[in-house]
Amino acid sequence: MKKLSLISIITLLLLSGCSDHYEENKKSVQVEEKPAPEPIAITDYTKQTELFVEFDQFVLNQPSTFLAHFTYMDTFKPFKQGRVEACLTFSNQKKECFSVEAPAFEGIFKPVAIPTQSGFAELDIRVEQGNIIQTHKLGKFQVYNSYEQIPMSSEEEADDGISYLKEQQWKVEFATQIASKKLLRESVSTFAKTEVPSNQEYILSAPVAGIVTPISELGVGSKVKKNMELVYITPLLGQKEDISTLKYELKKAETNLALKKNENERVQKLKAKNAVSQKRIIVAQQNYEMAKAKHANMVQRLNQLDTSSSNQSGITLKSPIEGKIAKQLALPGSYVNEGDPIVHIINPKKLWINVNIPQSEIYKVTKPLGVELTLNDSSLEFNVDKNTKFLYFNDRVDPKTRCASLIFEIDNPPSSLKAGAGYAVKAYTGKVVQTLAIAKSSIVNDNGQHVVYVQVGGESFERRNIQTGISTGDYIEVTSGLSEGEHVVSKGAYQVLLSAVSPAAAGAGHAH
Repeated sequence: MKKLSLISIITLLLLSGCSDHYEENKKSVQVEEKPAPEPIAITDYTKQTELFVEFDQFVLNQPSTFLAHFTYMDTFKPFKQGRVEACLTFSNQKKECFSVEAPAFEGIFKPVAIPTQSGFAELDIRVEQGNIIQTHKLGKFQVYNSYEQIPMSSEEEADDGISYLKEQQWKVEFATQIASKKLLRESVSTFAKTEVPSNQEYILSAPVAGIVTPISELGVGSKVKKNMELVYITPLLGQKEDISTLKYELKKAETNLALKKNENERVQKLKAKNAVSQKRIIVAQQNYEMAKAKHANMVQRLNQLDTSSSNQSGITLKSPIEGKIAKQLALPGSYVNEGDPIVHIINPKKLWINVNIPQSEIYKVTKPLGVELTLNDSSLEFNVDKNTKFLYFNDRVDPKTRCASLIFEIDNPPSSLKAGAGYAVKAYTGKVVQTLAIAKSSIVNDNGQHVVYVQVGGESFERRNIQTGISTGDYIEVTSGLSEGEHVVSKGAYQVLLSAVSPAAAGAGHAH
């Protein structure tokens, strides 16, 4: 019994000693556990390159590996080759450089810095690839003598926002643009109809009564050239004498034109000497213009009544303009009276855009600058003095539509707009402002909110709700929610939204 008690006592003493030793070791381990300092992360831009780099604090004679992500600013794709050099320049002008000749992974270069002196040093990272040589100056950093000297941050970790890694950005269509001030034009969103200008359409009518005979297989949509023979009119007996009458009338028109031209020239000479009244100048000019118009009309009628064709039994009708056949108004073989319409010809190379300006928006129209038409998923922009002519603005309100008419003449590129078609448009009113603007493609509609994503770091983004104003072409005004100079995602914003909701949905994972 005594023996058993002695063994028990010894066992208890041994256990007590192990427990004390365990507690001491536990305390020792707890003391040795010290949080490692957070790596430094920096994003820097040049016109050609974007650098997102992460690296550990610098310690004397200790390695610090850079994870330098290089991206082309024109394509937002990674560097697949190149040379990268990281240099520390100390206050004594001693410079230590560390380089690699190729990326460790696509877009990621990993030079290793082992500084041989302590103190503060300027850090530069330089990339060389083909014609691109860019240096990113990242500021001043301290090289510590030991890890123990590195201060630990007592602050709680800040929210880094939305994480969207470079490896994710490089795999999709992605781009950013700097929010900056641009010249934008105020516009009115409305509807418009395209019309053929009066001088770009012609209804070919029968000069005499007779039978219509087409010259060739022409139908609606067929292209025609100026002075192209289209149809014959086989006239009734005794009606060809009209041609002689027209030739006589043409001769009279030529004589009258010569007289009015001479009179106008004489008055202009007197005007230069201040020897004629303003009224006489105006009358002379008007008479000359009327004589020219009458002469042109007679020439056109005689051209239509050309009987020099091999078909001597009919009068040849020619197209007075280049264009295409819009309507056939008389069937082949049908009888027509003098003046009956036969063919409607239009030239759609030029069109009028008749814009409906709502009554409530009329006050905005001051000096119309152009119009933007919506075509399915794209748009066409027409600017005054470039490919557009402002004709007139009739501010009289139509009692049926409650709109005024704003008319532009445009060059139809290349006949992509259809005559008589209606389009959704933006009419530029004349007001021009310089204001903060971003690409329209930057905006994501999230439950009715206009949302953009701002790149605050190479792999971190912030969601911003913005308010918008006027827009011109691909750009739209931002009235609140953004500041000038911020990098806004202009392509791939929806992918960033997915990354915010579910990182797995956007595809995550570092290559390094």
